[in-house]
Amino acid sequence: MPLVALVCGPALAVESQTKVPVQAKVSWVKAGQLPAPKGFNQSIGIAGAYSAFVGDYLVVAGGANFPKGHPFFDKGVKQYYSDIFVFDTANNQFELVAHGHLPSARGHGATVVVGNSLYLVGGKNNDQAFDSILKLTLDDNSQPVVNAVNQLPFTWDSGAAAWQDDSLFLFAGKHNGVVSNAVCQFSLKQQKCINKDKIAPIPGLARADFPSIKHHKQFYVFGGANVLAGKGRYVLTDAYAFDFEALSWRTLTPITVKDQPYSVAGGGVAVINDEQFILLGGVNRQVFNDAIFQLTTSAQDRLSKFKQYYFSLNEQEVNFSRQQLIYDLNKDNWSTLSKEVPFTGGAGPLAISQKENQIYWISGEIRPVIRTPNVYQATIEPVQ
Repeated sequence: MPLVALVCGPALAVESQTKVPVQAKVSWVKAGQLPAPKGFNQSIGIAGAYSAFVGDYLVVAGGANFPKGHPFFDKGVKQYYSDIFVFDTANNQFELVAHGHLPSARGHGATVVVGNSLYLVGGKNNDQAFDSILKLTLDDNSQPVVNAVNQLPFTWDSGAAAWQDDSLFLFAGKHNGVVSNAVCQFSLKQQKCINKDKIAPIPGLARADFPSIKHHKQFYVFGGANVLAGKGRYVLTDAYAFDFEALSWRTLTPITVKDQPYSVAGGGVAVINDEQFILLGGVNRQVFNDAIFQLTTSAQDRLSKFKQYYFSLNEQEVNFSRQQLIYDLNKDNWSTLSKEVPFTGGAGPLAISQKENQIYWISGEIRPVIRTPNVYQATIEPVQ
């Protein structure tokens, strides 16, 4: 499938109170679109998918959307999927080479790369949350092979996970349906959480749907959301780093743009270079804070009017983030590239997957309920 150029151009100019130089340029193209899931003729995109690379193959699995209309205007019901799509991205292509299925429809879990396998951890659908750990591999024909390999001691979704010291670390998310800030070092051999007395929870509030990344034996957590936090506090903008060796947390500079708190909840993160991350997507802090307050506190008539208003907002009014935020690990500060991504912002959460110097922005919401099937690719190039 041909790539359609949407080039951002050199990312040298930086807008921030910190003026952090970014010695790279980030250029975006439209790589293609997700196919329609089994039983459907049209792809409308998904949010909450499992996604990662196995070599040159990008795997996108599960996720959810509203194929039969809007839940407020059309009484549509959210639908989860079991589809697994495998794309060959070698030689700058984006070609669907295999289509398989998970054991059941699900989304909003975590994807962890372990060798040449993916662990798909937890997740949920309309009927249940999952405690399963699924192992996904590709056979000699690039077809996905999925097996259940273990069970967590609780159901878990909407958090983050990483593989370290032959253990699966689970960070925050919903434990048995309740949003948490707990950390579980799950030993697949012992089939339980270990080192409980040594690992502190994530500082601050419990959280879900936050960008996170493992880098140099550290695990970074950025913002997120907690719909029980109270008026004006539903969107979190704090940030932390976990040291796998010391089993301890370090507080980072809160997420800001132009000295103001900034939301990346529902977005993703990738590596720009050894010292910098790029954070992409996320709900608008003011819009989302107000929406959660109205949706959870308004009486019936007022609630209906607010839903009419809120779900009629267009992409510009909902204003999911199009910023390309840069976090500098050594200086512990924030900046933005001079250009935004050249397409509609996303959340939902969207899926961000990375292969070396290529970042893939995979589907996600472009406003509440509404997804896009588009997949975008960014190439990171050092500035000479």
